[in-house]
Amino acid sequence: MMKKCLAVVTALILLPFLFPAALGEEEPLLPTGDYFPLQAPVTLTAWVVNASDAFSVRDSGVLDWIEEKSRVRLEITREFTGSDAKRQLNLCIETEAQLPDILLCTRWTKAECALYGMHGLVRPLNEYLKACENWNRLNDICGAERKNDLIMPDGNIYCYGSVNECFHLTHQARMWVYQPWIDRLCGGKLPETTEEFRAYLAAVKTGDPNGNGLQDEIPLAGQISEGWAADPITFLSNAFVHNNTIFGSTNQTVAAGCYVQEGKVHCNWVEDGYREALRYLRDLYRDGLLYGQTFTQNERQLNARVHAEPHLVGAVAGGYFPTLADQQLPGGAWSEWTCLPPLQGPDGTRLSYQSAYDYLYNCNGLLTRDCRYPEIAVQLFDLLASSEGTLVQNYGKEGVDWVWCDPVEGTGIDGAPARYRFLTENIGLPRDKIPFWPADVQICSNFDSFRKGAQVQQGVMNGEDELWKCAELYERYSPGKDTVYPNVVSSEAATQKLVNYQSAIENYVRQSTVYFITDAMSLEENWEGYLTMLNILGQQEYQRLLQQALDDYLNS
Repeated sequence: MMKKCLAVVTALILLPFLFPAALGEEEPLLPTGDYFPLQAPVTLTAWVVNASDAFSVRDSGVLDWIEEKSRVRLEITREFTGSDAKRQLNLCIETEAQLPDILLCTRWTKAECALYGMHGLVRPLNEYLKACENWNRLNDICGAERKNDLIMPDGNIYCYGSVNECFHLTHQARMWVYQPWIDRLCGGKLPETTEEFRAYLAAVKTGDPNGNGLQDEIPLAGQISEGWAADPITFLSNAFVHNNTIFGSTNQTVAAGCYVQEGKVHCNWVEDGYREALRYLRDLYRDGLLYGQTFTQNERQLNARVHAEPHLVGAVAGGYFPTLADQQLPGGAWSEWTCLPPLQGPDGTRLSYQSAYDYLYNCNGLLTRDCRYPEIAVQLFDLLASSEGTLVQNYGKEGVDWVWCDPVEGTGIDGAPARYRFLTENIGLPRDKIPFWPADVQICSNFDSFRKGAQVQQGVMNGEDELWKCAELYERYSPGKDTVYPNVVSSEAATQKLVNYQSAIENYVRQSTVYFITDAMSLEENWEGYLTMLNILGQQEYQRLLQQALDDYLNS
């Protein structure tokens, strides 16, 4: 049963290749420290938002490592999953009489975190962080941006955060096309415009490229509930309008749907370009080129269709290669998928998704008002952020999934001596537990030089290197890092308004986007009503508050 589960959660099992990590000699390894193990065991209770329902955080070997290393028994008493997970957490936070000791992952925005802190539901970490060696070392390594992301308007830090510096994440909304069908149907030429892409999808639908005599091919697939950037709307809409919203992504964007141009905040949901993007997607849907279950299926169901035999899918959205975990060597199934460069739209627009590093991450590591052992809890966050803790959370058990390297054991991605290597021969071994944690749950230290020092192994696919190449390709079409809204918040009153407006507007935009694409709402008859409802929900005031916060931030 567990072996079957491991085969299904492909994207998660591929984490060793998504996120290699090591340090150049200029950066010391972050220590596990001498605070642990405790003299007597302690139990800490925790709630966690787990964006993927592929497996439970409770079933991970990371919990065993924590107990062995620290004598802290971390008891996950509630795990919120699915697209509604954050709302469920918020409801419990606001209504439960007794809260757990800690919150591992909340997916709160900075504004939400600030409000929960100001209202006393979560506690400041400031005093406890002074004794956290890794916390203070990370401030030196990552620079002022890290503290800027984590310090709230009242001067407090309520969230430990997680460091996930990664170039390819800043262009994570990728589209993959099945190269054998590109060769067969397009003479090997990749589509460069939205119309060429449409023509390829139409050929997949009618041309029987899998050769079984049936019209069973799925031209374009994705899903919007979970997973890593598997939402096809983001990639395609950037041929019409600047769009940094990813539905269901584990990597959230600050002020998603809004961007900065010449110092002014714009919200794409009300722009003509967004309407044209929806029209294009609607037409794909009407013609059976965009798979209808994209808006209802989950990660497992998408993976099953992508990996079906005979092959079915012509194009799929996703942060990583649509491949199986046990095929890493050159020539494996991953090599049959090509990363499609951003497409050019009818008016010449050709943009890639662009985001920036966010050290708040998914708002990881908080103390609730009811935490019984605050010092121990914050030291536990610091333990998880150690180099060993980062490896365990990302990849699994030392000696089984990875080992430290001697200085003479080859080089890392950056050409410096490697610090550790992955035991690729053990991938796919049957396990009693999943060996790692989902990426969005982790409290770790994947800073840039930590990633680049993993040993490069001859004949083994290096996912980090491959995705770096994809990011370089997408970078050519970037709207610019200065278009990304910075991670700032305002006064308590303004922050409360922003949280209320953002929640209502984003939910309505998400729902309406799906309705427009699937013809449940008409782009011709209901667009003006859609704009009116956005104004009723506070769209104009939301944009004004964002502009005010940006102006204050730039002036300071």
